[in-house]
Amino acid sequence: MNAIKPGALRQRPWSLLVAGDLTPNREVLDEVENVFELNPSIPGLELRAEDGRTCTVVRDYPAGHTAEVDDALEVIFAEQGELAEIVVLGQEARPAHTATRAAPYWHRDGKAIADISEKMEAGEISPAEAIDMLKSLFETDR
Repeated sequence: MNAIKPGALRQRPWSLLVAGDLTPNREVLDEVENVFELNPSIPGLELRAEDGRTCTVVRDYPAGHTAEVDDALEVIFAEQGELAEIVVLGQEARPAHTATRAAPYWHRDGKAIADISEKMEAGEISPAEAIDMLKSLFETDR
């Protein structure tokens, strides 16, 4: 695992995704990034102009980023043998989930998510099929 050195800048794992007919300028996008960094629980912002144009700004994570979270949980268990569980705290739409040494996943359906990703990468299912399967998992998120 990479240690963060004092004074080193850590690159965030996301970029901004802007969709709509309103185009925010660079200064506005910089402040949106600040909002997202200061309060990670905010899922996105909708910007509205006086003339009715709007855009939605959300974090855009690269494909596979959740697998990296699962990998990090595995490393945490490996690095400190006394740990038995890691509780991933919940949010409004998702309750807390407990990752274990045997199932080091950030999401309660982590094994299913990993299996879907592996099948897609192996060419056993199409990306569209994988998306449908993932949607069905998250539609039942409680």
